[in-house]
This record gives sequence, C-alpha cells and structure tokens, in this order.
Amino acid sequence: MLLSLLFVGCGMRTPPPPPNLVLITLDTTRSDYLGYMGGGDHTPHIDALAAQSVRFVRATTVTNNTLPAHLSMLTGQHPATIGVPRNGHALAADVPVLAEQLSAAGYQTAAFVSASALSRDLGIDRGFETFDQTFPVQEMDQRQRRAEATTDAALAWIEGANEDKPFFLWVHYFDPHYPYTPPEEYLPKDGYRGPADGSLEYLLQVWGRAGRTQIETTVADQAHMIGRYSGELAYLDAQLGRLMAGVGAEPWVVLTADHGESLTEHNYLFDHGEYLYQPSLAVPLLLRAPGVEPSDNTGQAQVIDVAPTFIAAAGLPLTQGIAGQDLNAAQYDVDTIRAVAFAESCRPWTAEQPGQYANRLKAQSATAWPWKLIVTPFKQHVELYNLQQDPQELNNVVDENPDVVAELAAALEVWRSGSLRTGTPHFENMEVLKALGYVE
Repeated sequence: MLLSLLFVGCGMRTPPPPPNLVLITLDTTRSDYLGYMGGGDHTPHIDALAAQSVRFVRATTVTNNTLPAHLSMLTGQHPATIGVPRNGHALAADVPVLAEQLSAAGYQTAAFVSASALSRDLGIDRGFETFDQTFPVQEMDQRQRRAEATTDAALAWIEGANEDKPFFLWVHYFDPHYPYTPPEEYLPKDGYRGPADGSLEYLLQVWGRAGRTQIETTVADQAHMIGRYSGELAYLDAQLGRLMAGVGAEPWVVLTADHGESLTEHNYLFDHGEYLYQPSLAVPLLLRAPGVEPSDNTGQAQVIDVAPTFIAAAGLPLTQGIAGQDLNAAQYDVDTIRAVAFAESCRPWTAEQPGQYANRLKAQSATAWPWKLIVTPFKQHVELYNLQQDPQELNNVVDENPDVVAELAAALEVWRSGSLRTGTPHFENMEVLKALGYVE
C-alpha cells in the first residue's frame, strides 16, 4: 500500500485502458444522399452519429470497388501498393493489416461482412478471431445478406464479448449496392408502374450486359430507381440505429463507405467502377470518439485513414509504408491532411494480367482542392474540373489551365511510379498528356 501511495505521490498514473473500436462500412453509399450532407431526412440514425462526430465532408475513396477499397481501409495503403486492383484478388500474406496488429495487442477482433466480395479466402479475414460471412441471398455472381441479419449477428457478438478486454468490431452493410430491392415499406411512394423494378435482371438490360439487349430508360424510370436506392439507405439506416444502440456511447466509431454510386450522372446508370467522378468517389467519413468535438472538416480525408486512426487510438506504432493519416490528429488542422488525394478505377476488367498489377488502362485521378484531374488512358482522355465552381463536373477546363494540369499530372506520375507492388510496367500518364498536347 505504501509503495502504491508513493507512486501516486510522485505523479505516476495508470494509463487509460485502450478503447473499444468500431468500424462501420456502408457499401456503395454516396455522401450526398445522407441527411447530414443535405440528402434528405431518410437517414436519421446516420445523421445522429454525424452530429456527435468530426464530419470529413470532402472525404473520398481510393478506388470504386468493394474489396480493394476495404483492404485499403484495413491496411492504410492504396490498392496498387498492396497488389489488389479489384474484387477477386487475394491479399499477400506479408501486407500488415489492422486486425492482426490489434489482436497482437490484446484486442478481441470480430468482423461481420454482408457480401461475398469480402470472402475470407481473399485474405481480408486475417487477424479476426470471429469472421462472420453468412450470405443467404444469391444475386447472380454476388452472394449477400440483408442489414437486419448482419446487425443481429453483430449485436449477439457484442453481448457476449469479454468485458475485461478491448474489442475491435467491423460491421459491413451491403444493401445500397445494386440490385435496388429494399423491403416493401421502404419502396418509394411515387405511384410508378413501369419496368424499373430494381432487379438485377432489369439492370442487365439497362446496361446491355450478359447477353441482354440494351433498353432505354425514361426520366420516370430513372427517378424511380433513385427512389429505390434511397429506400435501401433508409432501410440500412434503421438497422444501423439498432447497431449503435448496442455499441453504446463509449467506443471510438468510424463510419465510411467503400465507394459511391452513379445515379445517371454523366449518363452512367446505377453503377460504379469505371469512372472517377464524384458520385463514385465522394463517401461519408465520420469519426466519433470520447473528447472529440463535433465539427465539419474540409481536409481531403480518404478511406486509407481508417487503419492509422485506430492504430493510434490503441496506442500502437504505425507500421512502415502506411499512406493514411490519423484522423484524430488531423481534425485539429485541415492543412495537415494530404494536399493531393489520389484514386484509381477498377475497370476495365482486362487491365490486369495473371499474377500482375498492370494499370495501363485504368482511369486515375489527382485532386488538390478545388482542382481535380482525371486521366483515362483507355479513352486517351484528360479532364480537369474546379469542384468548387463545378461540383457536378460538367465543364472540362483542361485547355484553359495548362499549368494546373501539368502540376497535377506530375504529382500523379510520381505517385503511380512509387506505389506499384510489383515491377509491372505502368502507363505513363505524362506521355498521354504530351500526346494530347497538354504538357510540353
């Protein structure tokens, strides 16, 4: 007793216990369709979490595909760095992942995923003591489960967690992803009676894929499909409300999305993966933690910031090579968040060779707010947008701003040259720009 009193008297204090950590990922969720970002009143539970959080209102993903985006969250690295360009590519065993680091530090770790794109055989389960991937719903090449079932499983795990050990819980919801078929009570009340039923069969006809003859869509068809997408978000939000009630107020929570969805912008209908416009890149990113003051942060946060944020919260050292940043530290100074945010598409599917990461055909973007450069090699096309003046990316100002183009293209080239996991030759962005006359 005397010894302990002496320690107290000398100012020595027991360090606080490591916090519980919760990651919530919403598949295919664009930020501007959420209430706190001006998207309506159909997401009250997400909005309630946002009211308690630092809201990174200019956050983006690093790629518009489920598996590589999630692995980027869990590694703090870009898809090109870890060698996972798109769904179906396994993560190499030597890439450090968040769950392994937390598990080694004494955390209980559990993941509840809702789509087969995140199957454990791709390496995304590493470090998770519990990895729940029950997929009762079959949709062509994708198996999934609904938000209610995922929430039930996660809540049961929370109820049985060891209270003497901290936990890291990851919950993934897939519902906003096509097909747009929410429960009946969440369907749009618009009186629509046309063919746009939100099913995958309908979408295959809209896209003209899998042997289907492509069909035209009317304004009414499109509006109804958008209503169905919003209905999926409303259903998901209700289940997230249940999850948050079970999580409670104490854990650190990060909520984000792997990518967004194009809902007719640039005539890209109800899909993602090919283009790098904001509907596919802009995602929600919220950080709630004890002592964190709710606020809007306009720095260029990205999904690769998840892993370093949680690693720092647990009091662990960052592993070498992490490109992400600690959002808790960055919240206090917008200027500490990256000056240039990079992203790449996951299509066309033929861009990779077996065992390689070839990106000769992939679209790539570099954003230094408000300027955004998009280079699309397979179309020999370069675009530049001022997102502050032209948030819908309708006015390509590449010809009027050669200095901005050259600066962002150079930054993009440096990033790509240094980020590939293998020695596969990559597309020379500067050569495209020279060929098109934008850089001398």
